[in-house]
Amino acid sequence: MEPNETNAGLLMEKQYRIPFELFREGFTAFQKRFVYPRSYAVMAVFLIVAGIYGYLTATAEEGANTPLYCMIILFCLVMAGMQWYNPRKIRRSLMEGVREIADDQYRLRIYPEYLEIGTMLPPEDSAESDALFDDTPEENFTGTRIYYNKGLHVAEYDRFYMIYQTKTMFYVVPKEAFSAEEQEVLRVHFSQKLDQNFRTMK
Repeated sequence: MEPNETNAGLLMEKQYRIPFELFREGFTAFQKRFVYPRSYAVMAVFLIVAGIYGYLTATAEEGANTPLYCMIILFCLVMAGMQWYNPRKIRRSLMEGVREIADDQYRLRIYPEYLEIGTMLPPEDSAESDALFDDTPEENFTGTRIYYNKGLHVAEYDRFYMIYQTKTMFYVVPKEAFSAEEQEVLRVHFSQKLDQNFRTMK
């Protein structure tokens, strides 16, 4: 939000931190929804091809090109293993990066037509200027404005909300930052704005 912009229409504002375990839970849920189905489908294709060539190798007559069949089988098994391993490798790498920003503070603002979500940055060192002019340091915030549209989805889990607009970008918002009454307000608001794009996950 620009410094000269007012909070007119602001429905709710929350500042929060994301515990490491909660972020891992959220990212795992994101992978299960968008990454694992494709990975498992591709892995199944490679395993089926490996099975076909395994059968051809087992039933091949003398003089058949079994070394080629074995190479194809090996290739398919390696590719299937990579489809299983890569999502877990990505999660481990991301979690290592998250450990370094575990103390970051975030802010979510909810407006009638959009969300504003981002990171609260440490204030710049302006102690001398503040003392001289008796000023209050300006808010230091970097965030993203996300409008309600057909591409925006919000999923409510037991411990967090997952807000995502594409299959590669998502936000985790802890539910513990909201009271029970505020959570009910969010359900009504998201249901009205997003319709079927707001889902409660069991």
